[in-house]
Amino acid sequence: MIMEQPAIIIDEDKAIYEGLIIETSVNTKIIRLSKPENMDSVKAIFRTADNLNINDKIRIFGQAKELNLTFKNPYLTTWKWLKRLEGISYEVRGTLISVAPGKNLVHAWRNRLKERIEISGAKYASVIKALTIGDTTGLDEDTKTLFLRTGTSHILAISGSNIGIVTAFFFFIARFLIRRISVLRHRGDDIKYAALITIPFAFMFMLIAGSGIPIIRATIMITVYMLSLFFERGRNIINTIALSALIILLIYPHSLFTPSFQLTFMSVLFIVIFTEKFFSLIRIVNKMAKWFLFSIFTTISATLGTLPIVIYHFYGINPFSVIHNIIAIPLMCILAMPMSLIGMVLPYGEYILRLAGEILNINMQILKYLNAGYIYPIIRPTLFEMILYFAFASALMFSRRKLILALLIFVIMPVSTIHVYLAYEKRFNNNMRINFIDVGIGDSILIEAPKGMRILIDGGGHYKGDYDTGKSILTPILLSKKILTLDYVINTHPHGDHIGGLPYILQNFNVKHFVTSTYFIKEEKFIEIMKLIKDKGIPVQIWKKSDNYTFKNNMQILVLNPEPNFSLENLNNASLVLKVIYKNNIFLLAGDIEKDIEEKLILSGTPLKSNVLKIPHHGSKNSNSFAFIRSVKPDIAILSGGPGIKGLPSEEALQRYKEFSIPLLRTDKNGFIQICSDGNRISYKVFQK
Repeated sequence: MIMEQPAIIIDEDKAIYEGLIIETSVNTKIIRLSKPENMDSVKAIFRTADNLNINDKIRIFGQAKELNLTFKNPYLTTWKWLKRLEGISYEVRGTLISVAPGKNLVHAWRNRLKERIEISGAKYASVIKALTIGDTTGLDEDTKTLFLRTGTSHILAISGSNIGIVTAFFFFIARFLIRRISVLRHRGDDIKYAALITIPFAFMFMLIAGSGIPIIRATIMITVYMLSLFFERGRNIINTIALSALIILLIYPHSLFTPSFQLTFMSVLFIVIFTEKFFSLIRIVNKMAKWFLFSIFTTISATLGTLPIVIYHFYGINPFSVIHNIIAIPLMCILAMPMSLIGMVLPYGEYILRLAGEILNINMQILKYLNAGYIYPIIRPTLFEMILYFAFASALMFSRRKLILALLIFVIMPVSTIHVYLAYEKRFNNNMRINFIDVGIGDSILIEAPKGMRILIDGGGHYKGDYDTGKSILTPILLSKKILTLDYVINTHPHGDHIGGLPYILQNFNVKHFVTSTYFIKEEKFIEIMKLIKDKGIPVQIWKKSDNYTFKNNMQILVLNPEPNFSLENLNNASLVLKVIYKNNIFLLAGDIEKDIEEKLILSGTPLKSNVLKIPHHGSKNSNSFAFIRSVKPDIAILSGGPGIKGLPSEEALQRYKEFSIPLLRTDKNGFIQICSDGNRISYKVFQK
C-alpha cells in the first residue's frame, strides 16, 4: 500500500527549497524538505550528478512537482512506484544554489571516513566505500557490470551478508573476551552475553553505512537473531527468520516488492533448510576442508533459493556464480572489508587500506579472468511459475515424507505439465494481439501474430537524456511474454522517439530481420544501428510503397508509404505506413506522417478503411486531417504519446476524432494497450482505465 501524505498545495511559481539529503546515488538525491513551510518534513527527489553527501543541507531554486507514475505497462516495477511506496511523492526540479555540510555527528564522521578512503591511495577505493560506508556513487559502469555478470553484485550492496560478517567479527571478539571470565564460561553464558554486547556494533555499522532502508532491514534481521541467541532460541532459526520478516514488513511494508528483501530472505531460508537437511550428513574432521565445503554448500543453496527471483529482476544468471562467490566472498567480505574498517579508524590506517585495495585488486583480476558463462537474457517467470518452482524444490527436499511425495507426484508435477501446455497454446494460438507499449512520447508496437510470429515496430526513446527504453521497458515486457526471438524489428523512421530503444534489443535478442525504408546516412542513431546490425549479421530489408508480404499464419502486411523516390527533407514523411491484415480485420499503423502524405494516400485510391488506426505523429495538428480520418473511419484509434513535447497531442486533432465519434485510447492515459483479434472481431484491454 502506498504511504499516504497529507494533501499539499504546490505553488506553480519557482521558489527556494531547503532540506537535508537523506539518501544519495550517482544521479539522484532524496531530500527531507524544511522550506517552504507547507512542505516541511516532506521527502522529495532531486536529480543531480553533483557529489553531495548524506546530511548536507542544500538550497534549490526551482519548482516542486508531484511524482507522477510514467510508463504504465504490465510486468514492470518502476523506480517511481517504489519511491511512492516509501512515501516519496514529490520531485524538486531546479538549480542547486548552495550546499552546507550537515551538523549530524554520525554523518560528519561518515564523511571523514569517506575522505580517509579517498586520500589513502588504495586501489579500488570506490569498492572499499561501497563495502564499508554504503557509498556506491563512485562505482563505474564497468565495475558494476563485472559484478553483475559474475553473480557477485550482492556483495557491493550493504545488506545481510555484509552486516552479518561485521557482526560475526565483533561477536567472536566479545565471546573470546567473555570466556576469559571463568564464571560465565562454566555457566555457558558466553554466547548469550556476546550476542547482547554485539547488537550495538550492528547499529553502529548501520549508521556508518548510511542507514538506507536495505541496511536497516539487514540490521533488524541480525538484531532479531542475536536476541534469539540471548534468549536461547538460536536453534529455532526458521522462526527467527519469520519474526525478522514480520517486523520488517510491519515497519516497511513496501519491502515485500523489493529485490533486496526477496533475495535476502530466500537465500537465508534455503541455506538454513539445506544445511539442516544435508550438511549434517557429511562427516569431515579437517576444519579447513569442512569450512571450504560449507562455503560451497551455502553458495549453492543460496543460488538455488534465489534463482527465479534473480531471473525475474535481472533477466540473467551465471551458472559459474558459485565459483565466483567462493572466491569473492572470502577476499572481499572476510579479508578486505574488516581490514578497511580497521584502516579507516586507526592512526596510519592508510597502509591497511592500501593492503585491502591490493586484495580487492587480486579479486577483480580473478573475476575478470573468470568472467564467462553469463546467460542473458532469460525469459522471466511469472508469480505462479515461481510458486511452482519453490513448491517443487521444497517437495524434493522433504520427499521422504509420504504426504509430500504424493503432493509432488499427483499435484505439483501434473499442474506444471498443464501449465507448460497452456503456455505453449497461448504462444502458438490462432489469435492476433497488437500491443501498444507506453514509452512516453514515442512509438513502440509489439505484434504477437499467430503461430508464434513476433514483430517489434519501433522502440521508443528520448530526444534528451540517456534513458534506454529498450533496456528498461521493452526487455522486461518481451521476456515476460517469453520472447527471445523477434522475426522482424521494423524502424518506421530514425527519429529518437522511434529508434532510441532498438539498439539494446538488436544487441541482446535474436532478431531475424531488420526493416527500414531506406539508408538514412545522415542520421547518427541510424548509422549506429547499421553498424550493430552488420556486427550481428542481421539481414536488412528495405520496404517501399506497394510491397506486399503474405505470411503462413494468414497475416498480410501492405506497405503504403514511402514511395521509392521519396525526399529525406522531412523524416516524419519518410515513415513506413503499414496496413496489417488478419483475415477480416485491418490495422493501419501510420507512423509520423503529416497532412501531405495523408493526402497522397487518399488520392492514390488506396483503400484506407481499417478497424484500428494508430493515429499519425502522436496526435499532431499537422497530421490527422478530416479527410484522412474520414477515409480510414476506424472502429478504434490509438494515440501513442506522453509528456515532453508541447502541443502533442493537439486539441485540434483530438477534437476531430471526437467529431467522428471514434473511440480514442491513449498510452499516456491508459498505458499499455492490447488489441486482440480472432480475424473477425476486435476487442481490447488497457493497463489503466
